[in-house]
Amino acid sequence: MTLIIGFKCSEGIALVSDTKIVDMETGESSFESKILTPLENTPFIVGAAGYVNLFNEFNRKIPEVVTNRIAQIRILNVQELLKTGLTRQQAIKYIHAVERCATTSLRLVQDSEKVECKELDFDVAEIELPHVYSEENFIDDCKSLVKKINSQSKDVSEPLELLIGIRRPSDGILHLHHIDSEGVEDEISDYFSIGSGYPFVKTFFSQVYDFSKGMNELVTQAFRTILYVTIVAKESSVGYTRESPPKSVIILNDGKYGKMTFENEWQIIDELEKEMENFVNQIKQNKISELKSKINSKVVL
Repeated sequence: MTLIIGFKCSEGIALVSDTKIVDMETGESSFESKILTPLENTPFIVGAAGYVNLFNEFNRKIPEVVTNRIAQIRILNVQELLKTGLTRQQAIKYIHAVERCATTSLRLVQDSEKVECKELDFDVAEIELPHVYSEENFIDDCKSLVKKINSQSKDVSEPLELLIGIRRPSDGILHLHHIDSEGVEDEISDYFSIGSGYPFVKTFFSQVYDFSKGMNELVTQAFRTILYVTIVAKESSVGYTRESPPKSVIILNDGKYGKMTFENEWQIIDELEKEMENFVNQIKQNKISELKSKINSKVVL
């Protein structure tokens, strides 16, 4: 499976994951990101955990599901705009222009280029589109797809589940959601984890989590947790490589979102690896007195 940690903090929302994917049928491992941004120019991020075939099916299908839903909404908007006197071609151009303008304030974290709205080649008063693809639509689409995929694979011991980070365009508020294997959604107020490594999150991350802490500090602690699960707990389905280290994708309060990059990533990972190896060695080498049983004749074994 995996380990994905999602958390909210004063600066935004983050999903942090390992990169190891194990094919339970062949036993072979591959390494890739488990966090998706399925809708272009929109601050929706998704982390998926579960049996590799289910994980891959979700990754493959969710962009198509979202695209189809948006296409249906565009058709409804065209029908409404035709009532205002616009031609079909003008209505389509207007919808595309509105969609482009809606994304000008959304930047990938690592992208500083400015995106301009394209001007229309015809005069039209400002018209509010009656139908939009909302964050609720996205959550509903994820819930339906998770439920459908899992229902078709009832014998799988590791069903699909999700962590979702979104920024609601209506109020700019960030939200973190968990969708379980039954398609039931729950909003998370602080942090949550999914995957086979989730029991170990209490060992490290829960001890240091604080909403007021900065994004970099908490991402570092999430990396630390992943390394603990990999090196100390030796959870075989959690891991990373030099070529594919743990990944973090964030949404900031101002709407910027994307994959985090770090100039000192491997310096920190090397330090954390040494910390975990020292921890293991300390446990192995530490000599303590043994417990001595107290024999009581009144106790019947």
